Amino acid sequence: MTNKKDLMTNKKESIFKSTKEEKKIFSKIFWRSANLLFVPSFSKQQGVSYSWVMMPFLEKIYGKNSDEFYERMLAHQAFFNMTAAMSPFVIGLNVSMEEENKRNKSFDPSTIQAMKASLMGPLSGIGDAIFWGTLRIIATSIAISLSLQGSFLGPIMFLLIFNIPNLIVRYFGTMLGYKLGSVYITRAMENGTFKVLTKSFSVMGLMMVGAMVSKYVKFATTFKTQMAGQDFVLQDILNSIMPGLLPLLLSLFSFWYIRKYNNPIKLMVYIFVLATILTVVRITGW
Repeated sequence: MTNKKDLMTNKKESIFKSTKEEKKIFSKIFWRSANLLFVPSFSKQQGVSYSWVMMPFLEKIYGKNSDEFYERMLAHQAFFNMTAAMSPFVIGLNVSMEEENKRNKSFDPSTIQAMKASLMGPLSGIGDAIFWGTLRIIATSIAISLSLQGSFLGPIMFLLIFNIPNLIVRYFGTMLGYKLGSVYITRAMENGTFKVLTKSFSVMGLMMVGAMVSKYVKFATTFKTQMAGQDFVLQDILNSIMPGLLPLLLSLFSFWYIRKYNNPIKLMVYIFVLATILTVVRITGW
């Protein structure tokens, strides 16, 4: 295995002859990385597509139709599964390591796959927290708010808020991974940087979910009666216990059901039946 100094080899020996050529290749990777789920499989997930994305780099490094080229193409078809927006970073990192493999005969190529495997969990954790747990929630809340007002900007804002950061991370991720090299990533994993980032974005995403539950989940009772000569309003009693108690309980039940049974269609049917029953008996006015 190469040492840290080897991995940080001066980029003057890069496969790219000019900055223009470098940007052209990275641009190709940017567009290709959008197709990581184009050929998924149960055994390799994104592995086959990942190999296809790496093809221009591998051709440049090892030469088109060379034995080394086919060997490395086959190696990159191993199992790979990562949040799509984070994958260009790993691609750039792999290109840097493939260059080192070509230059340094003592380099162990198995470390390339080992690095890919070790980054799948941490980077997917960060990517899921940012894009699925935070950005998607923020984009959805803004889109719903605008749509409820009858504005056509609702779906447009969702696409912009979610996709602009996605595209930026994709584009610069490849170059960043390539220029940083594998040493920086190893240090980040060892000192806990990935864990801190994942935790931070997860907390932010949960806060946004809580805000959306409070604002958009509507579940209130309309039951009123007379007890001992005084008005009894069920919703006032529930509010005195905890404002928004019913929407919270409904959301927590939905979360538990989806997590346990993973059947959203049945859940919607159950909620519809519950709403119908509560409306018929005049407990709520859904």
